[in-house]
Amino acid sequence: MAEDQEGKEELSSDEAAELEALLEAAGGDAEAAAPGLKGKIQKILSNKKLLMIFGGGALVLLIAIGAGVYFMMSGAEEEAVPVEEEQVEEEIKEEETSVVEKVNIYKLEPFFLPVRKDGKETGRFLSLSANLLLSNSVLNKDLDKVLPLVRKNIYGILRRKRPRDFTHKRANTEERIKREILTASNALLLSGTGTVTDVFFSSFMVK
Repeated sequence: MAEDQEGKEELSSDEAAELEALLEAAGGDAEAAAPGLKGKIQKILSNKKLLMIFGGGALVLLIAIGAGVYFMMSGAEEEAVPVEEEQVEEEIKEEETSVVEKVNIYKLEPFFLPVRKDGKETGRFLSLSANLLLSNSVLNKDLDKVLPLVRKNIYGILRRKRPRDFTHKRANTEERIKREILTASNALLLSGTGTVTDVFFSSFMVK
């Protein structure tokens, strides 16, 4: 009984006066067409429990809609994460592959020979350590087979250089020697097995 009385508490004096003014403004015709309408409206508005039920239902509906939107957005984000992770893994694999390809190096034993001018020794010596960069690791075996010829060709290239080549514009001389070694080495390899792609020196000294 106490709950029914609390649910049907009367409106305040100000609220009742405002509602009566609105009903009177509607005119006598409205009262004639709908007898007892005023009393029914007062009864509905006075029942605060009923208003709370409707208000609570609307609030629950809004919360449900908001939760649905949130889960849809969070689900879309979770589905996007694996795609990003796969892209990162592919980039890492590509980097690892490129690193492996760059370590196909064939190290040659150092070259040591006198520097000559007009067929005579000058008392100076050239010390050079060269390394060949290969297009694939299998090419190591092919180079082992022709290694004596590779070294012979490199010695011939170095012997043709003049003392002036090692003092004047030495950087140009080094680049020219690299190109000549590259050409001579690839000429000894079978076609289709691979190539020497570059030559670099770990030491290049004239004493």
